[in-house]
Parts: sequence; structure tokens; C-alpha cells
Amino acid sequence: MRETSKTVNHALKVLNCFSRLRPVLSGSEIAAELKLPRTNVLRLLSTLEDAGFIERKEGDVGYRIGLRAFEIGTLYLIGNPLSSILTGILDELVSKTQCTAYLGVLDGDDLVILNCREGPVPIQFIWKAGARLPCTTTAMGKAIMMHLPPEEITKHLGKDGSFRVLTERSLRTRSQLDAELAEFRQRGWSQTQEEAHAGVSAVGCAILDDNGYPIAAVSVCFFDHPPDPKRKEGYAKLVCDAAKNASTQIAELAVYGSRLTRESIF
Repeated sequence: MRETSKTVNHALKVLNCFSRLRPVLSGSEIAAELKLPRTNVLRLLSTLEDAGFIERKEGDVGYRIGLRAFEIGTLYLIGNPLSSILTGILDELVSKTQCTAYLGVLDGDDLVILNCREGPVPIQFIWKAGARLPCTTTAMGKAIMMHLPPEEITKHLGKDGSFRVLTERSLRTRSQLDAELAEFRQRGWSQTQEEAHAGVSAVGCAILDDNGYPIAAVSVCFFDHPPDPKRKEGYAKLVCDAAKNASTQIAELAVYGSRLTRESIF
């Protein structure tokens, strides 16, 4: 078993307390969440503040993520060897569909959005890069799970069979998900309809590495009102073409270097 630093681990847990839903937290709130003494948490916050990873919100007792954390976070995509390729693919999707296009990866039972390119339509609903959504509510999450064996899906979702939901139409059980994935595998793309937000539909397709393993997914989101199956299928074809293009370029890069994986690319 690898040796780790308890203090560094606690500092990272402090940073992980912050989220889009809770961008500002007090020392007491963090101490309560982590079940650590408040004095210990304040020392950690002071150290992180001195390093620029945490800053105090002006005129408030709370803390927020600091500029240095933002600078390091941006390196995640800057250091991505396929960043320019994937950005170009998303831009092409936007051009062809006029919809907002996304790139995302699985992280536990979350789908994390790595990149977003906004469409030009006047009415939009947009999740920004860095947003996390329950993977079962997203077309990208389902597109990735289409290519995973049941035991690996269980590792992501857990064994209790209960899903986090965002709307009345979100999937609630593993049996519902398995039935959908079986249908999606036959046609090659996934979909959601008002499962993450009312009125918002999406179609998605997985990006595969040179061994056929799903390392990410792309999707487009749109307002499907009134419902139009032909429009949805047209978007799906363009999304599948984009994912296939990305998969082909990844495979070509792998020929000239070490095998690319989700970790090495993203």
C-alpha cells in the first residue's frame, strides 16, 4: 500500500468541499462536512490561502477557490494532446447543428463536462466546462456506458440500485438503464429527453480508444419542441460522425506513440 500524507489529504478534501452549488464556504461549514476540528481546518485554510489556492470573499467570512487553483485547473485541457482536435470537432458540430456541443468523461457516477461550445440559437440552456451531472441523466454518460460491461457499470453506479435524479423523467432504476442501453447499442447512439433539465433533450456518442474502450463522449443538446424524430436522428448522425472522427484520430496517434487511454488524453 502506498504511503500518503495525511495533511495533504486533508487539504485536498478542503478544496473538494467547494462546488458550483456551494462556491463560498465558511471554516465552520467545512469543518462540519469533513468532521475535523475547526482549528485544524482554519490552519489548512490559512496555508491554502497563502499559496493562492483559497481566498476570502470580500466583505464575507467565507472562503472561495483562489486564482492559483484556477490557473492550475486550466492546465488540464492545455496539457491535453488532443485538445485542439477535440475543440475543432465540437466547433464543427456546432456549425452543422446550430446546437451547443459538449465533450465529457465519466468520473464515478458523475459525467464531467470537459468542454462546451455554444450554439448560435437565441434560446439556450448551457452547462459550463467543469459541471458535474449524474451520468444516468446525460446522453454522454449513457453513450459511454453502452460500451462498458455490466460489472464496470456497477462500479460507477454502485450496487444499491438507486440513482440520483434531476427531473421527473430521470431514470430511477438499473433495470430502466439496462433496457435503454440495450436499445442504444443496437442503433449506436444514446439520447435523453428532459432527464437533466425540463425542456432539454440530447443525443450522444462515445469516443473510443484504439482498443475500442470508451474514453469520453460528445453530445449536442437542443429544445425538442415540438418533438421531431427526424431532427433528432439527423443530429445523432452528425454526433456519431464526430465521435468516429475523434476515435480515428486517436487511433492514428496511437500508431506513432504509446497507447492512448482516458488518463493519458484527459
